[in-house]
Amino acid sequence: MAILKVMKLGAEVLRRPAAEIEAKDLRRGRFKGLFEDLRETMVEYSGTGLAAPQVGSPVRAVLYMVEAAGKRSPLGGIPPTILVNPSFEAEDPKEVEDWEGCLSVPFLSARVPRPRKILVRALSETGKPVEFVAEDFHARVVLHESDHLDGVIYLDRVKDRASIRYTIDF
Repeated sequence: MAILKVMKLGAEVLRRPAAEIEAKDLRRGRFKGLFEDLRETMVEYSGTGLAAPQVGSPVRAVLYMVEAAGKRSPLGGIPPTILVNPSFEAEDPKEVEDWEGCLSVPFLSARVPRPRKILVRALSETGKPVEFVAEDFHARVVLHESDHLDGVIYLDRVKDRASIRYTIDF
């Protein structure tokens, strides 16, 4: 396992659509090393999620988790989870704005509108189909990470640019 370099805003890989991963390659374990490296890298940088393009790998895979402690996850946490080739449908048309930040855009955060509830379809890291409903912060994290697979950064979705702020004092 290795801690990988996190690409910063300006890196070409962050602005290009990522390539789909075939289920047979997942069943053969071809991406096991990448998934282990994503886990180690996310822990090292105290992230909530990490998409493969953020570490320079232009494939459609994301890793995310939702901690159980705190108000953001009242129903309990989601352990570190890999989603491959994720897609979603809004289950609730109402969008909610909340704060987001990103390891690829350090020291900034902004309010981003996202659907409150989504249906997620993907492959697991072993190539099995998964489908679930994500709500609130869980949905926000899945959508934020999935955006990276299409070359979208959360700042692209900000409606009120005045909400962009530094997260540290210089």
